Amino acid sequence: MISYLTQSFRKFKQDSLSKLFYDVAKYLLLGLLVFAGTKLLPVDTSLGKVISTQFSISLYSFILILLFVVIISVILLKVIFDTKYRALQKDNFTDELTGLKNHKALKNYLNNKLLEPRQSVKTLSLILIDIDNFKIFNDSEGYNTSDKILAKVGELLGNDKRITDEVFRQFLRGDEFLIVTEDTNLTEAFHASERKRKLIENTTFMVDDKSFRLTVSCGVTEFKKDTDTYESITDRVNSALLIAKKQSGKNCSKTIV
Repeated sequence: MISYLTQSFRKFKQDSLSKLFYDVAKYLLLGLLVFAGTKLLPVDTSLGKVISTQFSISLYSFILILLFVVIISVILLKVIFDTKYRALQKDNFTDELTGLKNHKALKNYLNNKLLEPRQSVKTLSLILIDIDNFKIFNDSEGYNTSDKILAKVGELLGNDKRITDEVFRQFLRGDEFLIVTEDTNLTEAFHASERKRKLIENTTFMVDDKSFRLTVSCGVTEFKKDTDTYESITDRVNSALLIAKKQSGKNCSKTIV
């Protein structure tokens, strides 16, 4: 039992937040002991004279100092906690391979849009992009090269977005990218999809001194304010993508209203 308590205490001290609590409590206790010493030691002793001279302080002043230290400590703890929370949230919502926002972030983002009052939701469309024949590419080039290609496609799409766009990698091991475009109706989103499709088609991707050319298929749909849920709009844009991938040669964009 003593061994367990000792290990728990050491683990507590190793955590940065807990360590700060521990240090503050330690110095407050030390200050309290010094203060008590100035009041309890006989003043007529040599040590008492030194302490009373060097550490003479009223109880009121000491309480103010303690309050000041506690307030500063709470502020520091909040700053540290907020920084850790933001870092954890960013890590949780970021795709490690591409650096784009991941599927969790997409679900969180769209669900937040659905919580907004319907009359305040702006025109919003989705573009789902899938690399053509990527399974064959995986088999022929290997997963390491495929991952590097995905990272480069993600970087290209991330750099191409507007300030009102959000780009997501759809799934952890997938080759699909989803773009949420605000202030964009179905027709405008289709034109944006075609521009991105042609941009990828006309880009040469270099990986380990080898060059690759890709094509993509795209599905496009517009958010319906009165009826859409997260499931309905993502299912619909996926259906649009499936129509595009069934076309001869793929490499096209298709819309569903």
